[in-house]
Amino acid sequence: MFTELAALVRASEKVVVTLTTQGDTMSVVVVPVVKDAADAALSTPLALSATPAELDEGFAAAIAGVSAARQSLAEQVEATRSILEAAKTSQSTKATKALTTAAAPTASETSEEDDDNDKPEGSVGAQATANDGAAKTAGTDLASLL
Repeated sequence: MFTELAALVRASEKVVVTLTTQGDTMSVVVVPVVKDAADAALSTPLALSATPAELDEGFAAAIAGVSAARQSLAEQVEATRSILEAAKTSQSTKATKALTTAAAPTASETSEEDDDNDKPEGSVGAQATANDGAAKTAGTDLASLL
């Protein structure tokens, strides 16, 4: 019995065991104590009520089952934390790149602005650019979105 309890104690800060009797029935409440509030499910108590003979037969197996399930839950919590941290880092990197890209004009945008500023408004080159712009569809082509 204490071998099974030892695994539960190692995985927790401490374990509180409360025993009460009412007639021939004995109640056992096993509460793992965990500091980290994010792991509240890991501190779920185990409450058993049975005769002392029945508890002798099944208590160790019940504690072993809870310890195994608790370990699996702790592993799942840690895996979820790792996934969330990786996603947070990835999104942060993407946002930084997007902001950097949006803040710095590209070389082609800079050269187009310089070319437009060098030509007088009435010149043939400026009219060709304006005509080319009119020939292209202005705005978003809604058919391409489907």
